[in-house]
Amino acid sequence: MIARMEASETMAVVRLKQWCFDRSSLLSSRTTNYKRRGWQRRNERSFDARNVRVIDFERVLDQLNAEEQAALVMRYRDGETADSIAQALDCSVRKIDYLVKCARQKL
Repeated sequence: MIARMEASETMAVVRLKQWCFDRSSLLSSRTTNYKRRGWQRRNERSFDARNVRVIDFERVLDQLNAEEQAALVMRYRDGETADSIAQALDCSVRKIDYLVKCARQKL
């Protein structure tokens, strides 16, 4: 599937997956690596960078219309199929494919 996408769409998918990972890490409080020997200074930069990445991506995602946001989030964060997204948004599978493609291009 990624082979048929443009480079900008591929980057959008990568950013979506990174956002999902970073967001779930922040929500579960897994922000630092506790496997270390002895005392080490906490790497605050990685925690802060993760926060900034999540906030920046959510700002960009917020610029999309509601249907495009829902389609992207359900497809990439929740891992839903086009059929289940179409059923949830009460539209056709063809429209979902179009919404996801347009939203990836806008990102």
